[in-house]
Amino acid sequence: DGRGLGSISINRCHECKAVYLGRYDAGYVDDLYEYYRQYQGKPREALFSPLTAKSYLKVLELFTLHTSGKSILDVGCGKGDFVDSGMRAGWDINGIELAQPAVEIAQGFGLPVKRLDFFSNAIRPASHDIVTMLEVLEHLPDPISFLRRAADIVKPGGLVYLTTPNFDCFDRRILGMDWPVIHREHLTYFTPQTLISAIHEKTGLTVIHSETRNMSAQSLQRIKSYLPGQKKQSMTSPQSVAKGKNTDDVREAIEGSRVLQFIKRGINGILNATASGNTIVLLLKRLD
Repeated sequence: DGRGLGSISINRCHECKAVYLGRYDAGYVDDLYEYYRQYQGKPREALFSPLTAKSYLKVLELFTLHTSGKSILDVGCGKGDFVDSGMRAGWDINGIELAQPAVEIAQGFGLPVKRLDFFSNAIRPASHDIVTMLEVLEHLPDPISFLRRAADIVKPGGLVYLTTPNFDCFDRRILGMDWPVIHREHLTYFTPQTLISAIHEKTGLTVIHSETRNMSAQSLQRIKSYLPGQKKQSMTSPQSVAKGKNTDDVREAIEGSRVLQFIKRGINGILNATASGNTIVLLLKRLD
């Protein structure tokens, strides 16, 4: 099936149920990632969120439950947020990225980030304890080949950690055509079922932790607009765009309130139980 979205469309395979962008360039397209240039020259504190860094520390703590290794390769590392957090926490972490403006930002902060293809011979087999892919799979025309490559790069018993948008999330169902995840950067869209099935069938990895979590501020705004006395707004209206900029304010409010943290845990518990969280989170292990 195809669903038009302006000048782009998405399609679903009737057999495997995978969802993918209707038309795209199979190779890397520089222009799609020129937006990184708007961040160049800005100070570290303007680019690296303390709240995001705190969430990354929880990810690193998860790794320690499953491996004593400290070597991490962060694939598609962007401007180096996770690399920065890993270094500060004492991990042996390096990042690779194809977007040159992002690499320049990371290197400007002294981070060990290179412009390097994941399939380069410079990355040796069984050379890392952990490979991370944070919001990367959706950008790839052949994500399974990347997972196989990750299985080759980690040592026997090594870990692969990934996050990617959940096509079956509550956000998409509430926002519909306003769901911001669907755009030209994202070529492949997974549900927990389609992704886990593909991993089991086509890679040398096994799932040792899986969850879906979070919902967006946009969805909360949309739900609020349905309440009596509330004015309905398109999520692309100037008002909603302005509210979208306050996402960090919402996160800070939650972090500063035990009650809100309790509510957030309850919401995430429901989203995970129903596999309808905004983000799929998987921790995988190399079998041999």
